[in-house]
Amino acid sequence: MKKALFTTICCFIVFILPAQQRWSNNYLESENPFGKDLNESYDKGYLFTGRFGPNYPNFNWLIKTDINGNLLWKKVLGELNSYSSLADDICLDNSGNIYLSGSTNFYGDDNSDPIIMKLNPCGEKVWCRVFIEEGNNYCSDVVLTPDKDVVVLLKYMNTIHISDRICLAKFDSSGNLLWNQCFNGSDSSVHNEEAREITLTPEGGFLLTGECYYESPDPPHAWWIKPYYIKVDSAGNFEWEMVVHDEIIDKGGAAWNTVLSSDRNYYYSSISHYYHPPFGDAPALLKMDLNGSIIDIYDLAPVGEYGKMVQAKFITDTTLMASATWGDGGGPEAVIIDTLGNIQYSLQLLDNEWMANTEVTFDKKLLFLTKIHDQNDNFSTYLFKLNQQLGSDTLYTQLFNYDSLCPNQIVSDTIPIEGCGLIVGMEELVDGNNNKIPELLIYPSPAQNQFTLQCEALNESSTKAEIYDLYGQRVMSLEIPKGQTETTVKTEGWQKGVYLVQVWRAGGTLVSGKVVIE
Repeated sequence: MKKALFTTICCFIVFILPAQQRWSNNYLESENPFGKDLNESYDKGYLFTGRFGPNYPNFNWLIKTDINGNLLWKKVLGELNSYSSLADDICLDNSGNIYLSGSTNFYGDDNSDPIIMKLNPCGEKVWCRVFIEEGNNYCSDVVLTPDKDVVVLLKYMNTIHISDRICLAKFDSSGNLLWNQCFNGSDSSVHNEEAREITLTPEGGFLLTGECYYESPDPPHAWWIKPYYIKVDSAGNFEWEMVVHDEIIDKGGAAWNTVLSSDRNYYYSSISHYYHPPFGDAPALLKMDLNGSIIDIYDLAPVGEYGKMVQAKFITDTTLMASATWGDGGGPEAVIIDTLGNIQYSLQLLDNEWMANTEVTFDKKLLFLTKIHDQNDNFSTYLFKLNQQLGSDTLYTQLFNYDSLCPNQIVSDTIPIEGCGLIVGMEELVDGNNNKIPELLIYPSPAQNQFTLQCEALNESSTKAEIYDLYGQRVMSLEIPKGQTETTVKTEGWQKGVYLVQVWRAGGTLVSGKVVIE
């Protein structure tokens, strides 16, 4: 690919507030990019994902920029001629590892299957898992627990779409499936429920945010869209659900994301607040206690033809930033609000209908990843960086050491989808040929000068073992001959700590485990 395709084009949006220059970058301009999600990296750069083209992409992208938004590298996710969307959500752990969620049809027919992938800080695939179910299923959100486990939100995991529409699965950091649960609610009036986001709760559980259709108990028993929440404990056991405005026939809306207050006593949720009559919506902030009781809902603006707020995040203890829109004209706004929903500052980003993904940086600056769509069905993706008054941020002049956890310069290349462990029926982990993945034994652990790898599958073909430290750096790679069911690994000179062992056999199937070195 020509070098020009990897070049970040820095520009100022002259058709918005032309008297004011603003920090904004336009990415992959010639490739019809559709930006999806972003996160700040461990080295103060930015990682964000997207897809090529408006719909049904053949593959997706992951790009890394420096603190000023200049492109450092780009990865293409997935293979040509297979639908894969690994662009729905991204999160990072404190060791720089990258987790992506989405869907793919690489392992089956034209239906989509949920996929979760872990990359090391250098953008190299560590493991990936795919849920194989009939019909179209999706993975729309991923979060990390304080103990570094990975929790993903799964949707439509049953061919009968009135059940198992909202599910969670939990993996450890090595990709081992710990549990999975589906939540069908306890209220028979709830139908067509949707979940969009997972929020970690103070005691280690999970709050799911979304919407449902709720049947009015009064004639004519109309159906209304209502904000909807499900609370589960740390093991995925259902605790409670909340339907907002279940007592009001003609008021409802949809919830888009939820954040925990700094005092850990309340949830604040960005919603669309629907009223009828008069017909219309308002962007709103919902406040809820930890037991699911609604404290209040604060409308940001008068009810208009359309109103919505998404991606709210705390900046300080009393202020949040978000993307919002309202009324019958203009595009999405960047807004700063207080915890009572009062708008402190607002600014139109682009003259379009697309909402922005948001992030608060280490120094409390505000990132907005958004896009514009032209009449020829082409997209342009922009990153804005603003201060807390929504003025343009200034460029940094000091030097930052980017990708410091990587021994070599990161190459812009393709991350393949093949070689993922397959989870069939939400239960059994199998390889790409539908063979159950065998158990890998590692002993002793803790180890001192050496440890042994043992796995019956090693005698089937030549295999390769790779060992990584917690920073994602490979410390050893060794070949294991066919017919040898165990091998010994020497660890003299290794630092004390936990190491990840990955064993690859024919077809790229991954077996993994952990060992502690004393």
